[in-house]
Amino acid sequence: MKDLQFKFGKYTIHNNERPLLCGILNVTPDSFSDGGRFFQKDTAIKRALELIDQGAEMLDIGGESTRPGSSYVEVDAEIERVVPVIEAIKASVDIPISVDTWKSDVARETIKAGADIINDITGFLGDPHMAHVVGKTDAGAVLMFNPVIARPEHESARVFPKFGAEGVYSPEEEKENLNIPILDLMFDYFDRALVKAREAGIENNRIMLDPGIGFGLTQVENLTLINEIECIKDYGYLAYLGVSRKRFLQSILAENGFASDAKSEEGFINRDLASSYISAFASAKGVSVLRVHEILPHKMAVAVGTSLFNAKLSL
Repeated sequence: MKDLQFKFGKYTIHNNERPLLCGILNVTPDSFSDGGRFFQKDTAIKRALELIDQGAEMLDIGGESTRPGSSYVEVDAEIERVVPVIEAIKASVDIPISVDTWKSDVARETIKAGADIINDITGFLGDPHMAHVVGKTDAGAVLMFNPVIARPEHESARVFPKFGAEGVYSPEEEKENLNIPILDLMFDYFDRALVKAREAGIENNRIMLDPGIGFGLTQVENLTLINEIECIKDYGYLAYLGVSRKRFLQSILAENGFASDAKSEEGFINRDLASSYISAFASAKGVSVLRVHEILPHKMAVAVGTSLFNAKLSL
């Protein structure tokens, strides 16, 4: 099997290794998953160290919520939220840090502060300068398929904020995209994103691809992209997956009679259990990085899923 790699700074992730657990750190007052519990700098740093102590091997830091109904955060405010946290973590712990942003000015300042990866939920299509900012550094990039951009009039996309991307798709293409099978649409989107990367001189081995679970997708589409996650490796890239606490999992729980309301203790726990089951499945499929809120349940899931994956390799 081809040895795919993801290189960023001094780090390298190889194909067929156990998935890395990337702990989520939302430095926002309105996160859908943790209610802004880690918005203050000191609290955020404490949470980062907790995640690392539990076994996080990467951290993904975000200063803007992108949940349905969220509001745009000005560039300066996003930088002020994220940069001090990056600097403090890097001063005390040697761990890869990605920054969840689609804005090139935020990317530039966070890379200066020590960020190793830019996790762009628009896949370089939201901000026309993003690819060139990343291209001038040795940072890695996670490029996400964003159905909200590809088909903004889809019923599942209308509740999301805008992510730039003016003119990426023509009105005619946006209309056509409503009828394109989701896997075909994802690869069309990746093709466009990778053109931007090549134009900026970013090598293929500095890129991971994310199927964009939860962004303007139906439940069936979310599950289809997870089921077919191996196709990203067939396309020539390592796969990055973030399903932790996504709403479609809560819907599955509710449909099957399980507590799913995060305001209750049982519902809160069930969200992470359901998320970890996907991590086990994704590990068995050879996903390279799993972006999660709670490390411990996913750590066990990765152990089980990786055992299944290794058994398949040995056949």
